[in-house]
Amino acid sequence: MKFNPFLLLIYHLLSIVSTLSTQSYSKRFGSRLSAFTPKLFNFHPNEHQTTSSSPLDSFKLLNTNSDDLPIENKQIPNIDNHSKDNTNAIIQLNEMPPSPMRFPPKLPFPQWLTDFTGLKEWPDLNPPYIPLDFINFNKIDDLPLHQQAQCSNPILRSPIACSFDCFNCVEFDDVYTCSKISQTFDDGPSPHTRKLLKALKKTNTKTTLFTLGVNIVRFPEVYQESMSQGHIMGSHTWSHKFLPSLTNQEIIAQIEWSIWAMNATGYHLPKWFRPPYGGIDNRIRSILRQFGMQSVLWDFDTFDWKMLDYSNNRNEQDIFKDVLNFKKTNQNKGLILEHDAILRTVDVGIEILDHILMGQEQLTVPKCVGGIDYIKTFERPKHYLATA
Repeated sequence: MKFNPFLLLIYHLLSIVSTLSTQSYSKRFGSRLSAFTPKLFNFHPNEHQTTSSSPLDSFKLLNTNSDDLPIENKQIPNIDNHSKDNTNAIIQLNEMPPSPMRFPPKLPFPQWLTDFTGLKEWPDLNPPYIPLDFINFNKIDDLPLHQQAQCSNPILRSPIACSFDCFNCVEFDDVYTCSKISQTFDDGPSPHTRKLLKALKKTNTKTTLFTLGVNIVRFPEVYQESMSQGHIMGSHTWSHKFLPSLTNQEIIAQIEWSIWAMNATGYHLPKWFRPPYGGIDNRIRSILRQFGMQSVLWDFDTFDWKMLDYSNNRNEQDIFKDVLNFKKTNQNKGLILEHDAILRTVDVGIEILDHILMGQEQLTVPKCVGGIDYIKTFERPKHYLATA
């Protein structure tokens, strides 16, 4: 692949600029300072255009029971990626994982939210925009909208936009790595999250779970159980939309409804935010910062969701090899992107936990950067966790 020489020059110039220390940007977070220079890393712009799968997408599932795929003696299982037997196990599902909209919300719509919004029930996949007095539209960066994997506009491949999905660019307040190799999980909560929680509890491992609002209100007991075990709950939007394609009002709606679901369930305001598909640029950051939140990206993607589509020819064997290689080459540092919405990806996460990371200490996102767990926490009622 050939790169524009001008972009390569920018990359080499920026690569020699050291990233701000955790303490430095933690103290100064909240102000949009031009003195901070965006950073490029792993300069492969196309890699992040299809990452972090949506629970609402259509997939073809390779129906392999991951319980049959143990790592014996801490070695990678020997699985044939292209076995003809596997093709016989492929089943076509309309949606995989199942759309959360098939399940009615369990979480009652709180009176305080009715008082504020005038509504009486949780929204569908397209939440309504509710004006917020602390959001200043004049402080939102003016950048072009773009669809996923459509990055032809030169601005999107420049430090002006600092697009992660188009340009692998990170800003001063983005979290994208960690001093200790640590797993993170997206797209929950789901019924399968509980299996992950059980495995994490055995090694007293705390992780960060980036949750979808539509799933929170349908599985609030799983969310509360995750919290009670000390895991950090982050936002992953309301319904997993690709944010750079949305209007400012639509982005705000995705964020605010996610926060309200988390507040109504966990009695807290989230600090940490992971954009679906890694879709974030300075327009979205300028909105996110007004909520007091920070973006959390990653420096290793397991692409575990690709197992769900047989045409990708990717399975557990490939993931384990890639994680082992990353662990070695990155000297036991970094943030790993995984998913807890599907049993098969949960099983992979557990194998990574037990047999590749082998129970070694992991850090939650706030511990990676010396930050706070939540912006604010509220007193929980006596009936909290009654249904867990």
